[in-house]
Amino acid sequence: MKSTKPFTRAEFTQRREEVLNRGRWANAILYLFRKDGEVWVVKDFRPRHFLVRETIGRLLTARELRGLRRVAGVRGVPQGAFRLDRHALAYRYVRGTSIARPGGGGLPAEFYAALERLLQEVHTRGIVHLDVRNARNILVDHEGRPLLIDFQSHVGTAWLPRRLRRLIELFDLSGVYKHWAGSQPESLGEARAAVLARMNRWRRFWILRGYLGLPRLK
Repeated sequence: MKSTKPFTRAEFTQRREEVLNRGRWANAILYLFRKDGEVWVVKDFRPRHFLVRETIGRLLTARELRGLRRVAGVRGVPQGAFRLDRHALAYRYVRGTSIARPGGGGLPAEFYAALERLLQEVHTRGIVHLDVRNARNILVDHEGRPLLIDFQSHVGTAWLPRRLRRLIELFDLSGVYKHWAGSQPESLGEARAAVLARMNRWRRFWILRGYLGLPRLK
């Protein structure tokens, strides 16, 4: 039966073109792959040690794919995600510049307001990103719009009680407010500043940090 995937492991292995990020020993290697005029990112654990590849590699690959499928259709997040095999996933490349780069934080308040709206739309899909405080996961495209990548740390919220779900969503939003306060503090406003201050006090109680790759709330 012919595969319905945009490309196969064999095609990727034969023609992979560029390494975007090698990461650390327990992270996937990110490749750029082009086929039929489309550009893809491939997150691949296969080159890693057997113990990493067959444990957290398989787990995190499946986990991120679930998150990307939940946000399919949301403008500003990677689209077209599919599982290349049990060790790798791929999604369409989103072109942008990380706000973590020098000068990348000098963005207008409108950018952070748009990022806030993007994350709130993600929340309506029943997940929280949980690594928004990492500036490398936020890009700005050529039109100045925010892009959000790397859903490996996401957590589903549909099963949570409403109050706990809202608390975790505020943790997520506090990542946006952290960057906003660092770049345009005068436009953050009292309500958002209060959320940021409250979530910063709660960070030390974040019991899931470090578990299965979940981020520390910096």
